[in-house]
Amino acid sequence: MATKRQARRAQIAAGLLVIVVGFGVSAIAATQIGKPPGKFAFDAVAAAIVGLGLAFTGAILVVPERHAGFRALIGALMITSIALLFDWVAFGPDERRFTGSVTNANMNVRSHFWEVPGRVLLVSGALLFNLMALWRGCVRYGEGIQG
Repeated sequence: MATKRQARRAQIAAGLLVIVVGFGVSAIAATQIGKPPGKFAFDAVAAAIVGLGLAFTGAILVVPERHAGFRALIGALMITSIALLFDWVAFGPDERRFTGSVTNANMNVRSHFWEVPGRVLLVSGALLFNLMALWRGCVRYGEGIQG
């Protein structure tokens, strides 16, 4: 019993740490939205979405297992944040490039071959996570109607 309690405490501590890191990433990214990229070039909206996904992941670790409905809701929000991330990267306002390069002492070759397959994979990932988020939301909504 004592080891189970210690394992639960470790799970709560890890969850709280992930929540703090997630909100920290989101807060830092929120301060950069609308500003030109500075020393660290990153997409601030995508970083904010990643931070929210981390916060939802930590919340799943913190919420007790007896609150299965609330954990399911947080899981649906986590899947939705991943879907939003894929949507932003796939359909966001900036240009996306998928290139590869091979560097050798005698030659330097750049290939744009991965442009179409990379975009297809990104859009299919966005579609997959959107369908998962939609399915989870419909299942959750259906549970609320029946219960």
